[in-house]
Amino acid sequence: MYINHMSKSYIEQLANLLQMLQNLDRDLNLVGFNETEKKIYYTIAYEVHNNGKCNISDVIQSSGFSRSTVYKAIKAFEDKKMVRLIQSRADRREIFLDLITV
Repeated sequence: MYINHMSKSYIEQLANLLQMLQNLDRDLNLVGFNETEKKIYYTIAYEVHNNGKCNISDVIQSSGFSRSTVYKAIKAFEDKKMVRLIQSRADRREIFLDLITV
């Protein structure tokens, strides 16, 4: 049986990447959130960065999570003052999301 071992260098790089992710979670105040919520937060950041705006439908479509899961996560972010909801001036039914930086 052939077993492929990871090189010491590769394991060290992986450990460094994991440490960077932990630092990112800490810096963004995501430590108390589960992996689903973190993915939703990162999806919002991605959409805002790439499209200049993000609405809840964008997050649902991009993340693949259900509407209720996305709404619960957004509510939790809003409660922690990490996300701001902005009502569209053009269509009062549309809500945009914006990340709040401290």
